[in-house]
Amino acid sequence: MPSVARRVGWRLRDWGRGLWITRRVRLQWWTRRMAANDGVCSIEIATDIIGFFAQIDWCLHICRYCEGHGLIPDIRLTADIYLDRRRGPNWLDYYFDWTSPIAEETARRVRYTRKITHLEELGLPAAPMTLEEGARVLRKYLRPKPHITALVEDFWRSHDVAGEVIGIHFRGTDKSFEAPRVSWQHCLAVLLAHLRRDPALRAVFIASDEQAFIDFMKASVQEVPVYCHADHYRSVDGKPVHFAPGNGYQKGEDAFVNALLLSKCATVIRTTSFLSAWASIFNPDLKVVLLNRPRANRLWFPESEILKRRDTEYVPETPL
Repeated sequence: MPSVARRVGWRLRDWGRGLWITRRVRLQWWTRRMAANDGVCSIEIATDIIGFFAQIDWCLHICRYCEGHGLIPDIRLTADIYLDRRRGPNWLDYYFDWTSPIAEETARRVRYTRKITHLEELGLPAAPMTLEEGARVLRKYLRPKPHITALVEDFWRSHDVAGEVIGIHFRGTDKSFEAPRVSWQHCLAVLLAHLRRDPALRAVFIASDEQAFIDFMKASVQEVPVYCHADHYRSVDGKPVHFAPGNGYQKGEDAFVNALLLSKCATVIRTTSFLSAWASIFNPDLKVVLLNRPRANRLWFPESEILKRRDTEYVPETPL
């Protein structure tokens, strides 16, 4: 859990970055510097304070800005949180291929790379984006590496479920800073209600950063088989795994594969999280049952769009 001083610092930083005049000055300054690159928008994201899909989310917004302004995106993710130096200095390349890789001649035009630790430092205009638009922009610029896709396909093939799968994602550890924590019993009750209501559901897929939650759900659900991915890391002490020591690549692989597996489900029951919210970018038609919602100052895309959708079911826990 972040310290009180650090949380206050984050709030002051976010307030300053949100001022319209600050955004405008940053955008003008950045645009002038990027002009030296002759049409290439070169950005290095170097932050260890947010997780995998929060950073991929920034990439999506940058790509969308580039599309609207006729620029070629050149994005590097370099912070240690998911870095494995044996695989190279840019961890975005570990998981995604660019659909149109930058040619060597184009790369030589880069004279200036903007290094940021927060998306607000670019001063991008706050333009709304739907899930469908996000999915379209992602497909235009980035696609999962073949080995990532193979992990997802092999998982479902190995279990050979004869029917629909309902997913459940519980984001625990430090997420209570951004949204109220949901009890395991409430997650279980909502899941069992869906299993009773829909006989087409033939299996459950569970993803969580907390090993004890996985164990609880497996022991509690007897109606259908319960599956989970063999993650390299899950928390056993309440500390978030993406900030703990370990292999950076494997942490990112766990997050990416679980999000893609959730996107293949018919319905996902979930708590607030960039990981399971991004399942709706990979599959905008995904039916979502949301068990909590972010605090007002933490309501970011794509969660903000998911909550607007008419088919999103919001089932908050009733206080005792």
